[in-house]
Amino acid sequence: MPSLLAALPSRANLVDILLYYALFRILKWLMKPLYAPSLLRYIPGPPPESWFSGNLGQLFNGKGLPFHQELVDLYGGMVKVYGFFGDEQLYISDPRALQSILVKEQDAYEETAVFVETNRVIFGPGLVSTTGAIHKRQRKLVNPIFSPSNLRDLVPAFYSVAERLTDVLIRECRARADLEGSGAVIDMSEWMSRAALEAVGQTVLGYSFDPLDSPVNNPYTSAIRELIPTIFSLSLVRQFAPFLVRLGPPWMRRRLVEWIPNAAVQKVKTCADVMHQTAVDILADTREGLRREDGGKGARAKDIIGLLLRANQTATSNEQLSEEELTGQMTVMIFGAQDTSSSALSRILYMLSVNPDIQEAVRREIRAARASDRRLSLEEISALPWLDAVLKETLRLYPPVPFVRRTALEERTIPFTTPSGKLSEVTIPRGATLFLGIAGANRLRSVWGSDAAEWRPERWLEGDLHHKVDPSVRLPGIYSGMMSFLGGQRSCIGYKFAQIEIKILLIAMISRFEISSTKDEIVWNLSQIISPSVRTVPESGGIAREEKGLPLCMKLIEEHDVDP
Repeated sequence: MPSLLAALPSRANLVDILLYYALFRILKWLMKPLYAPSLLRYIPGPPPESWFSGNLGQLFNGKGLPFHQELVDLYGGMVKVYGFFGDEQLYISDPRALQSILVKEQDAYEETAVFVETNRVIFGPGLVSTTGAIHKRQRKLVNPIFSPSNLRDLVPAFYSVAERLTDVLIRECRARADLEGSGAVIDMSEWMSRAALEAVGQTVLGYSFDPLDSPVNNPYTSAIRELIPTIFSLSLVRQFAPFLVRLGPPWMRRRLVEWIPNAAVQKVKTCADVMHQTAVDILADTREGLRREDGGKGARAKDIIGLLLRANQTATSNEQLSEEELTGQMTVMIFGAQDTSSSALSRILYMLSVNPDIQEAVRREIRAARASDRRLSLEEISALPWLDAVLKETLRLYPPVPFVRRTALEERTIPFTTPSGKLSEVTIPRGATLFLGIAGANRLRSVWGSDAAEWRPERWLEGDLHHKVDPSVRLPGIYSGMMSFLGGQRSCIGYKFAQIEIKILLIAMISRFEISSTKDEIVWNLSQIISPSVRTVPESGGIAREEKGLPLCMKLIEEHDVDP
């Protein structure tokens, strides 16, 4: 071991390595005039904010949501932006271009090396950190796990979590409601995060992370909630990940990470360690449980991971997932489902709080369907048009993940529509980085009509679906013609799971509470996944302060007030 440690570069040498890399990129930029003219030179876009980081500081910014929308509003669906050292990149929300990238020529585009390498370090070799044939093999095994019959079996577990959440909110309301009975102000972002994690823990792992009846002290809960904001704060540093992962074997890279004197880097390392160890322990417990049931043969698994282990046992040897891949899938599924669902739930509750007429329409619909306090079946839930419309419209206008990125593996020419409405083409050079604007595409007037920027659930009701300017233009999304769950071979594998989870939690809350907004100023911040916070300005003036949270007034509807 001493000899190995002696071979490690010092912190000073690590800085030298990074400087050499920066020098390489600078020299490459200076020599660009010697190359062929840029293929993207005629694509419009904003000037770089700086020569070093281009527009990345605006794109990866907690307050960057307006900038993302301005790109589409000012320049259209095909926009040139800049990365480090003048690197030309594209910001794309045009339907025809997205169709080519995500569907028609999807094998020519892949996740960026930054995304893949960062996720592999944090999550292991799961679906979000593999590419090509390995990704296809993993997806082939995992995809059937989310079949309609398997999802139907998870409905009781979703209801169990929803009812526990309702019970604790009822206790909170009765304990904290003011004398006028106008309700209790509760941070619903906190509760949505806790409920979403417990729901996914119960259904994916058969494991309880949070009883929802006491303060949280589970290390995994803290890790999963802190990871996304911390990673986003390192967005510019992450751009060097593909280079850093080539610095020696894994043990050496881990030691280098441990040396980095940065609190955010160390927090990511701690979160990754906690998540990995938890996944290893739960996987071992699940496997042992399956062995005890009928000798491990024929017993019905009660959760997603149990189903995955069953499928893995029966798969051919060249299709089976390794132990490392299995733990990677577990971590990715928990992580991917928790933050996005809690973000969507928080936004839906907020939109209902400021649109009480829509909230009441959904409540009447739920009451009519339940005809008592019984649980609705999956088919009955799917037949609630107002609830479905509210979910779709919120995911359309406010997708939890507003953009993703891709790298062009080959030079390709793709179509797009100019702001003046003319068809055109652009040749994307090999190695170019592309931002795929999910939120921008979901708000295109050419797809959703002149009211595309409005939250109007009525557009999804029968006879009032959005009126397209051009019926031939459609987005390549897998969910209701929108991009919120993406499209193509890397679309969200659990999007039906998410819909069921969100709807059942909403049914439980809307049935028992009137939800209204407070006087607090709510702002929505970009940290890859959008989250709410409260902005306060000192009465004496000065710098505004923000704290995470979504305070809403929850007024309990007593049982005798509910229509029979």
